[in-house]
Amino acid sequence: MAEDISEMILPNGLKIVVKPDHRSPIAVFQIWYKVGSSYEVNGQTGLSHMLEHLMFAANNNDFLSQGFDHLNKVGAKGGAYTGRDDTFYHHILAKEYLSLAFSIEAERMQYLSPSMNEFIIEKKVIKEELHTSVSKEPYLLAHNILYKKAYQGDSYQFPVIGRLNDLNALTLEEAVSWHKKYYAPDNATIVVVGDVDALEVFKLTVNYFGTIKKSKHLPAESTLKIKNAQSKVRYVMTEKNKVGAVIVAFKVPSIKTSKPYWEAYALDVLAGWFETGTISRLTKALIRDRPLAFEITVSYAPMQRKDSLFIIEAIPAQGVSIKELEKSLLAEIAKIKQERISQKTLHKIKNQMIATEIFDKDSLYIQAKIIGQSESINVPWSEDIQYISKIKAVTGVQLKQVLDKYFVPSKQTIIIQNTYNEKQ
Repeated sequence: MAEDISEMILPNGLKIVVKPDHRSPIAVFQIWYKVGSSYEVNGQTGLSHMLEHLMFAANNNDFLSQGFDHLNKVGAKGGAYTGRDDTFYHHILAKEYLSLAFSIEAERMQYLSPSMNEFIIEKKVIKEELHTSVSKEPYLLAHNILYKKAYQGDSYQFPVIGRLNDLNALTLEEAVSWHKKYYAPDNATIVVVGDVDALEVFKLTVNYFGTIKKSKHLPAESTLKIKNAQSKVRYVMTEKNKVGAVIVAFKVPSIKTSKPYWEAYALDVLAGWFETGTISRLTKALIRDRPLAFEITVSYAPMQRKDSLFIIEAIPAQGVSIKELEKSLLAEIAKIKQERISQKTLHKIKNQMIATEIFDKDSLYIQAKIIGQSESINVPWSEDIQYISKIKAVTGVQLKQVLDKYFVPSKQTIIIQNTYNEKQ
């Protein structure tokens, strides 16, 4: 409930959001910075992710080194994540040690002091991460190409981990400068969820972060709307793989860019119709009715500061060619555009989505993440409180409207990943 959540903004611009949940004596601490790979430029891709790694370097900082040791001794769990729009650091720990998380993150916000040796080591770690991720994830290259083609001329095209040539060229000075530019209280949100008292958390925030000065380097937020291509893009990868795939994506609005607002929620329900369980429209047509696909996945990420992608990925069944699967998938999408979803099916989809939402929020970590991710793209955390009611309000007519508006050639990108045996 909205009344269970409290927020405060310090004079230096730092925002703190607290959501008590007293089911267990645990606290989740997350600090979110409004910077990720979409803030980067050519030649500096991977800089945000590199900085995330360097934030754990403590050889030149006894305070941090001792703090990390203390966290390990009390059984705390922590980590970090870099995305296109944000970077966040988290701690899950017994509530009596919450002040430890505050002290460590206040220190890391103000000081970055890795040695050159630590920088070189982390660069090697990331390059190995890049190498192993490509070998372990057969569709990673295809997805990287998808974003490159779909977001031509925009920084959303950059892979979060960065490009190899850029990683080789990155310097320690660039990382330190990136930290000074973006790691500031007026560019951050702290979220605490768990067995806590909001007033006590606010006191901790003032105590540890209140004297940190605002950034003098924050740039103004860039234009949010991304220009769409005038015709569809179809790209056949030169790199072949053991497994093939057809990826069809459409440029669609996010919650941030959606006008009218309900379009993002209609797209969310549409993703459910395309994939969810036994009522999955595409699974029925291309797997159960005709065994053309081995697997179909559908994804839509509404929480982005720029336009999003509605992605349909199909893996061919044994003996089915990529060309046949692509043709059938596009034909099925065209057929869906001519249909009207039944009220019974629409009701089932909504019920499954709502059940998933409720189940996910059983996790303190997920509760905090939802709040932090929203705030990082300048969408109020209160938006999530309305999620269920807005999903319930989506109509079949609205699904038809977003299909007609966005599932068109000018917003379409197709990526083909052929197998070694695929005939051209």
